[in-house]
Amino acid sequence: MSALQQQQQQPVPGADPAGLLLLLPRPALLLLGPAGSGRSALSFRAALLGASSSSSRTRALFLAPRPLERLPAGGADAAGAIQRIHFLYPPSFRELLQLVASLHETFSCSLSLVVLDGLEEYLGGCSSPAMAAQLVALLLDTANHFSQKLPVESAAGCKLVVSMRLSGEAGEQAEYFSAIERYFPAQCWLHPSTEEIAGSGRQGITKLIRARLSQPGTKDQEWLVRFDPQGDMRISLLPCEGEVDGCTASRSNQPPET
Repeated sequence: MSALQQQQQQPVPGADPAGLLLLLPRPALLLLGPAGSGRSALSFRAALLGASSSSSRTRALFLAPRPLERLPAGGADAAGAIQRIHFLYPPSFRELLQLVASLHETFSCSLSLVVLDGLEEYLGGCSSPAMAAQLVALLLDTANHFSQKLPVESAAGCKLVVSMRLSGEAGEQAEYFSAIERYFPAQCWLHPSTEEIAGSGRQGITKLIRARLSQPGTKDQEWLVRFDPQGDMRISLLPCEGEVDGCTASRSNQPPET
């Protein structure tokens, strides 16, 4: 058994990147990775945890181009938390932009978390990197607006989590990424592992994903995310590589290779 497989068998209670996103001092986080890296599953998990931890008077908002094909398992409290999540599926960049611009008028309840999953699909209909930056600026303004409406006990404010598929290839996608990344000092990179665990019989393959959270001025944190053949997720904290140099967050993170 490899060291990577041994790490994944030691789950740490509470050591969860999706949960940690909600505790970040900065209001926004960008979740990045190639296709098949679990971005949507972690985005949904963040929405579940945000809804679970919020008061009965607040809600979480989940935006995506389309409904998830399968809702990832979320634990015993998932059913109740889902009732406190608003799911909206604007089909185009224009409709998403209009929706975000009007959220402060259309939502009478308070939001503690806004999640946008699949940003790259919306950027396909975006006319320029400047328009993409405008969308992100509106999302941040929306989070700030709802932060001011939250109860006094919700000192953390309304957080924003945006997921984007990033293949690492140069071109138009890189231009859009450059235009929006400055709004997200905190970024979580998802790297599919080259290792997979074969199940017995017809159980299928277990996928392993490394999640690395970087933000300026703090040490990186890393987890191993395990998706079993049924799509259920288990998360284990990994030791940080290089206690002094390797863990220091920087802006030099590169997109994962595909």
